[in-house]
Amino acid sequence: MRLIAKKPCSFNGQVFYIGDEIPSEFVINPKAQEKLGVIAIAAAGEMYDESPSPDERVGQVEFAVPIKQKDGDETMHFTEEQISKAAEVMQMTTAYAKDAIKEISDEKTLILINACDSRKAIKEATEEAASKLFDGEANGQEENEGDE
Repeated sequence: MRLIAKKPCSFNGQVFYIGDEIPSEFVINPKAQEKLGVIAIAAAGEMYDESPSPDERVGQVEFAVPIKQKDGDETMHFTEEQISKAAEVMQMTTAYAKDAIKEISDEKTLILINACDSRKAIKEATEEAASKLFDGEANGQEENEGDE
């Protein structure tokens, strides 16, 4: 009997990822784990053919970042793309960064740039972009309400 991980899991202190073969002596009750969808049980000669795509294997990874605010700290979760965009903007000169910030339509990226970049002009640019973002959302909601 072969046991194949269908989800990231841990048995006997070892971590197994999707598609990994788990030694049968590590799993106390394979039938229960199969019912939970954690593993698949394959016969000795049978191949496990459900190969997940790379996106299914990894999923959406988010990073917890503590954000310091006047009224206390808050932990926010950011995707790799949001962190990459923020890091890219923070490396730019002020003039280029201000232009790049105008093009950002993601609130969390603006928050991260504002929290991490100490330049006054950048803080003002992120706050302005965020207010335009919120104004645009509010106007879109008002237009939708008028259609009803």
